[in-house]
Amino acid sequence: MNTEEVFRRMIDDLRKQVEEKVPQQGAFDVVYEEYKAEKGDHGFSNVFLKVSPVELKDMNERFLELALLNYPSPYGAETVVGFGTTQDILQRLADPELLAKLQEDFQRLMKDLEDV
Repeated sequence: MNTEEVFRRMIDDLRKQVEEKVPQQGAFDVVYEEYKAEKGDHGFSNVFLKVSPVELKDMNERFLELALLNYPSPYGAETVVGFGTTQDILQRLADPELLAKLQEDFQRLMKDLEDV
């Protein structure tokens, strides 16, 4: 898996979804991009980059999260890599430093899954 290439594609595709599907205010369904690992011993089966709403009344903040899952295991690991309004999330997705942050967090989350 070339993480740089995968994360660049996920960032670009998620940015388009956020522009189209995430309102400036109010609730919305989680939007995400998913990478399915090829068969093999990666320690994970799926990688998600997702934007989800804060579940508090009258809150317009969103979470930008990176998650690793290892199906069919019930275990996963995730971390927040951005937080704020829809505009803040779009700015974070355009931030050139996000790629390095995702790669760093990916390595940490893989280790977290190994420790389960």
